[in-house]
Amino acid sequence: MGLRIGWGITGAAHLLVETFKIMKEISREHRISAFLSEAGEEVVRMFGLWDDLREICPGGFYREVFTQSEEGASCPIIGRFALGKYDLLIVSPATANTVAKIAHGIADTLVTNAVAQAGKGDVPVWVVPCDYEEGKIRTITPYMVLRERCEGCGICVDACPRSAIDMVDGKAFIRLLRCVGCGKCAEACPEDAIHGGLEYEMRVRSVDAENVRKLERIEGIEVLRHPEEIPERLGELAGEGTTPDR
Repeated sequence: MGLRIGWGITGAAHLLVETFKIMKEISREHRISAFLSEAGEEVVRMFGLWDDLREICPGGFYREVFTQSEEGASCPIIGRFALGKYDLLIVSPATANTVAKIAHGIADTLVTNAVAQAGKGDVPVWVVPCDYEEGKIRTITPYMVLRERCEGCGICVDACPRSAIDMVDGKAFIRLLRCVGCGKCAEACPEDAIHGGLEYEMRVRSVDAENVRKLERIEGIEVLRHPEEIPERLGELAGEGTTPDR
């Protein structure tokens, strides 16, 4: 049955698509339970990845999806980590906020609580931070309206199945917390004014990079630069044996 993996997802767009690609790949061999912070659930939905997550974690023991919005930050199932019932906890992507909390011992979200309990149960933790080192990174946007192209026709408002688009000052505006990334608005727009996955550049703050360095010094936590490193490391871990089902 492979390894039993807990997977924490936080509210980052950067490395999110890459993370899901790796999750799909390894779920063919290993069992994954997903643990989503409130912001993690929001970004998964707005990038249209919720159905993908349900495919990766279709239900059944150790193939569940747990969300902070439904279970709370102190979800009792987190006790599995303290009891050593998982072989591994992966947090990818990990926001700067999540990294800072873990580095300073704060456990007030579903994901950071999972990390704390994993430490108590000697379950190894791998973290893929979005802000690994100082410098510039390129990331992507969810669906957004290019206001300079929008003619205010309102066709996208009618096309949206989630009522996530309003007209503001004569232009369409997407309420991202309602958006599920289906793309129907972009398909309907006659002006090609709505796009998702646009790349943009952002700067990694020095304080966020410093917190990653602190994370690297914590016993039981390994920091990875990119989700693509996970499959090879999993092969090494699987060779060490798995935790018996219980």
